[in-house]
Amino acid sequence: MRKQLARTLAIATGIMVLVISAAFAMVMNPASDDAPSDAVAAEAAGAATAGAHDAPAAQIARGRAVFEAQDCMRCHSIAGEGSRRSPLDDVADRLDEAEMRDWILGTKAVADDLSPSALRAKQAYQALPAEDIDALVAYLLSL
Repeated sequence: MRKQLARTLAIATGIMVLVISAAFAMVMNPASDDAPSDAVAAEAAGAATAGAHDAPAAQIARGRAVFEAQDCMRCHSIAGEGSRRSPLDDVADRLDEAEMRDWILGTKAVADDLSPSALRAKQAYQALPAEDIDALVAYLLSL
């Protein structure tokens, strides 16, 4: 009898853990029907064809590739995808090209506004080739 009760409690506990985990995952990573996975690519392509900040489509595409290669989504989101901590939607409305470069590289101009860990992460981007930084700026300005 005790064995059966222990088994039942173990199964019930396992099911509760799974349900709570699923609920937590849904709250932290909501599925958005209006922002499918290709929304970022479509937005970048649309902005490129609209002449967003006069950046060629190839440079914007390269900037998106740099954004993905550097795993920028671990701290930022675009169109609801990625970390909600620092959304980049409409970032071009808030920052100009020089300010964008300062934020990407974590320069002295923005150092006081960044946490120490974010500042260290951003300063690592200073080792990227200038062409990659230019492309990343063009991509972010196209959002």
